[in-house]
Amino acid sequence: MIFWADRPQTIAVIPDAFIFLTSGMNLALSLGWYYNSVSSHFQFAWFVGIIIGALLSAGLTQILIKRYFVLLSSFLVVVAGILYTACPYESTVLLVARYLNGIGTGLITVPFIVHCSEISATAKRGFTLGLEQLCVALGIFIQVTYIALWDINNSVSPTRVHGIFCLGFGLGALGLAYLVIESPVYYVRQANDAKALNSLTCLQLPTILTEEKKLLLQVHKDFVTMNEYIGRGDSFINGLGPLLRMIFYRGLLAFTFSLPYSMQLYFSTAMGVSNDSQWTSPFYAAIRILGVLAAISMFDIIGRKLIGLIGLLVMGGLGIGIAVIFAYMENWVQENPMRLACVLLLVFQLFAGLYAPTTTVYLGEAFPMIVKPYFVALCVCVECTVHIVVICTFTFNLHEIYVFNTFTYALVFACFLLFLFTIPETKLTTLNDAQERFRAWIHIKFM
Repeated sequence: MIFWADRPQTIAVIPDAFIFLTSGMNLALSLGWYYNSVSSHFQFAWFVGIIIGALLSAGLTQILIKRYFVLLSSFLVVVAGILYTACPYESTVLLVARYLNGIGTGLITVPFIVHCSEISATAKRGFTLGLEQLCVALGIFIQVTYIALWDINNSVSPTRVHGIFCLGFGLGALGLAYLVIESPVYYVRQANDAKALNSLTCLQLPTILTEEKKLLLQVHKDFVTMNEYIGRGDSFINGLGPLLRMIFYRGLLAFTFSLPYSMQLYFSTAMGVSNDSQWTSPFYAAIRILGVLAAISMFDIIGRKLIGLIGLLVMGGLGIGIAVIFAYMENWVQENPMRLACVLLLVFQLFAGLYAPTTTVYLGEAFPMIVKPYFVALCVCVECTVHIVVICTFTFNLHEIYVFNTFTYALVFACFLLFLFTIPETKLTTLNDAQERFRAWIHIKFM
């Protein structure tokens, strides 16, 4: 009954979901899932675009309504899709398309996290915020699957197919922008109680004004009043502790789906399974979706912290196994070790899927209202910077793989120990309560 009554909150983020589908496709395209060889500039351009878009949106989120971000972002995605489709062999045009799609993704990511955390009911906030990573995972699956199954004799360029998908999803987001329901918090900050009350009425079924919704308006007004009373300076200081933790928490997401792991999957499949095997790549992406689905379905029942920690712990253990196998060159030419490495990489994605959506949920809950878009944007920029550094420095050889694999599992275990005691459980809390919990450094409770 709760999910039925709060259904408009999910419907309101459908346009964002279409944009995040293209984000997943472009993420996979950046991290090794392409058909023809590409330059490193082509690979990291999309992440540069996200950084630009995120920084631009951070300053505008508290000024413009959410629908404007959806319209602008989907327009850029459509233009990028047209360029991919019309000029699949022109490297300069494709670079422009990569930047445009990245800027579009960055422009919607920060407003989505801020807006979604404000419109979602307390008992559904984890599920709704987790939809970002679900759509990204679905986009990864689309890109990985059609590249893995691509026929070399096909006369159509795979880049053109990528463009058609992006164009379709962008037009879908553009056409469904009318579904967006603005945040009541935005209108309360504008001192427009009538529009805030109208947003609250639309966000919960039945869409009629009730005493409960009038009480919710007062809750939102108290939330805004408390945050504005604290002020910008104190909000910044109070947010520094959560920011430090969330930079690591979100930055770690870049290691869960990365260029080195994509290349190791390619290699282990060819050496351990078959040169012509086509099932491992789609399964690699599909099992991540399974992990994300499992996570978001349990966020508001079990909680966020335990799910994220389980994902981290198992990823660290699997990372050790992957690192040990690839640390010895003789294993590279033996079928059994490579088959085992392939299996470990596949299972790794299941638990990466458990961890990934917790990063978005915590970003939506960790920071004080006034500094929230800026701190969210900074965390997203750090994640993209990690991807850029890896793309620009990694080459497929024994030493580089050893360094990456060792660093990854060591970082995962270190973050597990850090977050075990410093990340709070925020299930069924208001945003005010969640922010208060993040201000404290020590948290023993897991559920």
